[in-house]
Amino acid sequence: MNETDQISTMDEWVHVGHYPTLEQAYDHGLVILAMGEACRVEEAAVPGEFDLQAEAVPAARISAELDAYGREIAVPMRLPAVGREWARHSAGWSFVGVWILALMAVFYWQGEDATLVDRAASSSVGIFGRNEWWRPFTALFLHADVPHLVGNLVGGTIFATLVSKAVGPLRAWAMILICGTLGNFLTARINYPDAFLSIGASTAVFAALGILSGLGISETMRERARLPWARITAPVLAGIVLLSWLGSGNGSNTDVMGHVFGFGSGLVAGVATGAFEDRRDLPA
Repeated sequence: MNETDQISTMDEWVHVGHYPTLEQAYDHGLVILAMGEACRVEEAAVPGEFDLQAEAVPAARISAELDAYGREIAVPMRLPAVGREWARHSAGWSFVGVWILALMAVFYWQGEDATLVDRAASSSVGIFGRNEWWRPFTALFLHADVPHLVGNLVGGTIFATLVSKAVGPLRAWAMILICGTLGNFLTARINYPDAFLSIGASTAVFAALGILSGLGISETMRERARLPWARITAPVLAGIVLLSWLGSGNGSNTDVMGHVFGFGSGLVAGVATGAFEDRRDLPA
């Protein structure tokens, strides 16, 4: 083959694809351009349809790449279970209402009974020294003052409704209260035998935040495409940022350890729930 024939072959355009819309032709053309090869789109014999052309020499390699791309986009994307649940479940406003009334009623009770905090706070000595196992749970309903109460009411309402929409109100509130209780229990256990007291719904609030982060991780890892670790861990990183922003507090009385353990308990519960949903949705 002389030089003239070689140039002629290089300049020859061959058909590598036929598409019903111009958008699809352009999308497949981007694949060719990403390979470092030239391409062009021309109107096909059928009006409204388009042909994709490439140079003759790399045409075989381009066709193979286009076939692989076609198989990849043809695989049906299964919607994440959390996304489907989100569309089905309500925010659980009745549960939120009961929770708000409970916190306000207990706060009023605190004003009437000065011994209530001593009997119901999460106490390391009380739990492990006197076997008062109810304390990690009852402490979630006690608050030091009105700003403490209002802050937990607002944060709890936001995060709890989001969890409710993801997994359903009944399951959401059960998970939030259990993880909040576990957070208080772990905090007391680590501090024992030293005396340690804590009160407030914030442990449950950060448990709800952890559940959301865990569900986000499960949903992300459920995607078929390969994802960088930064994308997979993004939900928990976002949760940690919020935890450090909202949970560190400005005063010495802030139970930072309780916030961390509440968030961690919720994170594990969220990942486990997402994995269970994914397995349940698999075909038999």
